[in-house]
Amino acid sequence: MKSAFAIFATASAAIVLVGAFAAASAPKREACVTRSPDKGAHRVAYELIDLLRRHAWVTTDWTLEEYSDFSPGLTSVNWIKNDPRVGTADQTSVLRSPGCANDGEFTYVHMFGRDFFHIADLVRLGHGLGDGAIRGASVTKYHRLQFDPGQVVSILSSPGGERFIRVNGPVGVASTKPEVPLGWTLQDLNTEETWQVDLLGEVRVLRLKDGTSYQGPIATGR
Repeated sequence: MKSAFAIFATASAAIVLVGAFAAASAPKREACVTRSPDKGAHRVAYELIDLLRRHAWVTTDWTLEEYSDFSPGLTSVNWIKNDPRVGTADQTSVLRSPGCANDGEFTYVHMFGRDFFHIADLVRLGHGLGDGAIRGASVTKYHRLQFDPGQVVSILSSPGGERFIRVNGPVGVASTKPEVPLGWTLQDLNTEETWQVDLLGEVRVLRLKDGTSYQGPIATGR
């Protein structure tokens, strides 16, 4: 399955042709309501990206087989599928949807026969790092991770010393360390106590060749 990064440029050109139709047929939304989404830490998340509005929407209401067979259709060319992903933290919390004023407020939409919540806004997509070996994006999100004592946490460090934490990976990805470009390093940290990591506001998302996603930068104190 092609990643969202790989098809961004092609899909963007087609958006201009369908913008008016998409705006007229946009599904109805519940904006910033106080109802928390049902999204467990280790459940498979299925994400659709609306390139026209630059919104990312998530549901857990699919099976791998159903999602593999699903297509938004020709009338929804502005929608693209991200690959199914599973988180690495012991507990995962989305604090709010982008555009909502307070934690605990979320925006929902019912589309393609399923309920989705608004998890992120796209700021920038498709830039390469490390001679193209890492694909980067910037998003706006409000995300909290908790790692329990005894957990092994993977950290990606840039040549400039910025650190990014592994947040999720494709379903079925190998547990071996992926290759990283020259100057970048991967390190496993063993947590001796509960560790909470907040990814709030504009967050950089770095995806390695095996599809694993590292996000940050995070504080350098640990």
